[in-house]
Amino acid sequence: MKKHLLLLTAALSCGLFSYAQVSFGVKAGYSLAGMSSKNAITDNTSEQANTKTLSAFHAGIIADITLAKNFSLQPGLFYSAKGAKVDQTISNGPADGPEKVASTARLNYLELPVNFLYKRALGPGKIFAGFGPYLAYGVGGKIKTDYEHYGHMESEVKFENKKDVDANIAYVKPFDAGANFIAGYELKMGLLFSVNYSLGLTNTSPYDSETEKNHYLGISVGYLLHKHK
Repeated sequence: MKKHLLLLTAALSCGLFSYAQVSFGVKAGYSLAGMSSKNAITDNTSEQANTKTLSAFHAGIIADITLAKNFSLQPGLFYSAKGAKVDQTISNGPADGPEKVASTARLNYLELPVNFLYKRALGPGKIFAGFGPYLAYGVGGKIKTDYEHYGHMESEVKFENKKDVDANIAYVKPFDAGANFIAGYELKMGLLFSVNYSLGLTNTSPYDSETEKNHYLGISVGYLLHKHK
């Protein structure tokens, strides 16, 4: 039975791709990355961290698969930088009193978005808009922290689901997932411009007292090669 299902799935996939028009391309751009962060104070109360956006980037490859008139599926694979700046005051700092702390977290991911697009002819090209899910896997990062009295500290980010406390290592859950919203314009020659908003829906912090979710606003330029069947 499993063999028959696999053969049927393969046949349907081959039929789809033989019918659909497919084009491949590259895409890169600027990201304004941010993060929502909460720290639990008690079981019923939490404190929202004062986070600020961070300049970042994204770059990768895309495929554009025509599903029907005006509709297409556009998966991609990107190297995507995320993170945020966080300003906070801790009550018991190294100087035995309130301590102002400024941190900058830079997190790097391999990200797989799958966007469902609606396209409509407009002028010399097509306007498009759509949405879809994304899944990302962490590959590296750094957290730089400046203390008001204590000085500067740098921690390596390890994407592991651990709750260990180490001054030189910051643990982050390896997987990130969420929703992506996109709109843009595609010229007939293949050049395209887009704006997207990536909204993280999963908590990336392994620590019980923290909740952290990624998000970013991206502006991209890309190029699609000629379509073929």
